[in-house]
Formats: sequence, structure tokens, C-alpha cells
Amino acid sequence: MLRLFFVSLLVFLFSCNASNEDKSTSLKSLAGLWKSEGNLVFYEKWEQLPDSSLKGMGFSVNGADTLVSESIRIATLNDTLYYFATVYRQNKGFEIPFKLVRSDKSGWVFENLTHDYPNRIIYKVLNDSMLFARTENIRGNKPIEFKFKKVK
Repeated sequence: MLRLFFVSLLVFLFSCNASNEDKSTSLKSLAGLWKSEGNLVFYEKWEQLPDSSLKGMGFSVNGADTLVSESIRIATLNDTLYYFATVYRQNKGFEIPFKLVRSDKSGWVFENLTHDYPNRIIYKVLNDSMLFARTENIRGNKPIEFKFKKVK
């Protein structure tokens, strides 16, 4: 009986580790430079780090000038995946954490119910060269959506 318990425990522990690796591995698809399509041209640039976390920035280009509006990263903290955003001239320069609440093979939903706006950040990889991003409040109101095309 004790042997069965230990075998079951090992299977459970290995399956938990595999799911964390899967989330981390699938985040690799965000790496690269993404340009939004539509009236508002905005870029996100993501770089995968050796520890499997991602760091990036959101910016726009006006002629020869690049205006960085936010510093972003996705990393594990206490065995939980978070999206961290530092928006320039907001939140007194503090990094705001958004906890991963849902994920599948092509997308992630991060939430911070205590933040004023947004409360939710959604990313969905549509294919190798298209990415959808949305920010909204917890009720799904006030959405801001971006459809990105991979530049490189």
C-alpha cells in the first residue's frame, strides 16, 4: 500500500512539473518583434532569457524617434507565472503583477483584480506570424485590442 502511495505521488509531482514546463515552453512563441495592424501602430518586442522567462517592451515610432511606453516581462514567482508591467509615468514607476489565471496551447490570461485598469491582459497566438492582445477590466468592458504581425 505504501509503495502505491509513493508511485502515485511521483506521478503527480512529475505531471505538475510538465505542465509548468509546457506553459513556459509555449511562451517562446512570443519572442520576436511584433507590429500592430490598424490605425494605431504599436510594437511589442519580446526576448526569451536563459531562465525561460521573457522580457520586453511596448513602444511606438514617430519618424526617427522611438517612444518606449512600457517595460514588460513574464516570469515565474513562487511557482506561479506572472505578467509584470511597468508603464512609464503611471503607478509611481512600480511594476504591476498580473497572475496567470488561464492558459492553453495558444494563449494566456493574466489578472490583477486590485489594479485600476486593466484588470486583465490576454494574449493569443493566432499562428506563427499573428498575435492577438487585449486589455480589459474584469467585466470585459473597456477593451483595447491589438492584432500584431510578426516583423522578425
